[in-house]
Amino acid sequence: MATPHVHRVMRTARWWSLDPTPEFAHGGVLYVLHGYGQLAEYFIRKFQVQCDAGWRVVAPEGAHRFYLKGTDGRIGASWMTREARLDDIHDYVGTMDSLRDEIDPERRGHQALLGFSQGVATALRWAALGHHGPASWDTLIAHSGVIPPDLKAMDGELNKAPDLHLVRGTEDPYVADPEGRFKTAEASWREAGGRTSGLHLHAFDGGHHIDPPTIKRLLQEQVNLEG
Repeated sequence: MATPHVHRVMRTARWWSLDPTPEFAHGGVLYVLHGYGQLAEYFIRKFQVQCDAGWRVVAPEGAHRFYLKGTDGRIGASWMTREARLDDIHDYVGTMDSLRDEIDPERRGHQALLGFSQGVATALRWAALGHHGPASWDTLIAHSGVIPPDLKAMDGELNKAPDLHLVRGTEDPYVADPEGRFKTAEASWREAGGRTSGLHLHAFDGGHHIDPPTIKRLLQEQVNLEG
């Protein structure tokens, strides 16, 4: 019988940024995690509005790159699959912790984390497992994705997390029942140790895509709360 083994290696991780002009920069950093089959280079362009509003936008890229169709053509990336999933979670949490420490060691200004689609589970695991802890974030946005069920194993880890904002498109084919999914999310968040009183649902007219007006409104509201 074959015996499985693992060993740790160093590898190169890609990330992209949008940097506001100094006259508009307010010091806030928005981390955005892409969905399945996307590349950070193109995904980050959906957040130019936030950059223009003074945010530094940082988009790490999933380590698993592949051809979207066949063996040639367009390339996408993902964060993990079910194969060796715990190793992949450990790796991407460590990679993004290292990135955050490098580019923003003092964590000054408003710290916002947004995950889209597959990136939602990635973002919430990072918030829960990252070495700075959930309390190091000021805003969490779960856009068009689900709360990963394995968060419930992290007993109490999310009780100091900020409010979680769930964003859903009314025509999203992956979310057939937004209200029903919200109730499921409430249960999942509560089981993970999060405060259900701090869970908010935001719906927009549209499908499975980033909705810039909703993101702009949410981030502006959060910054105003600090002011």
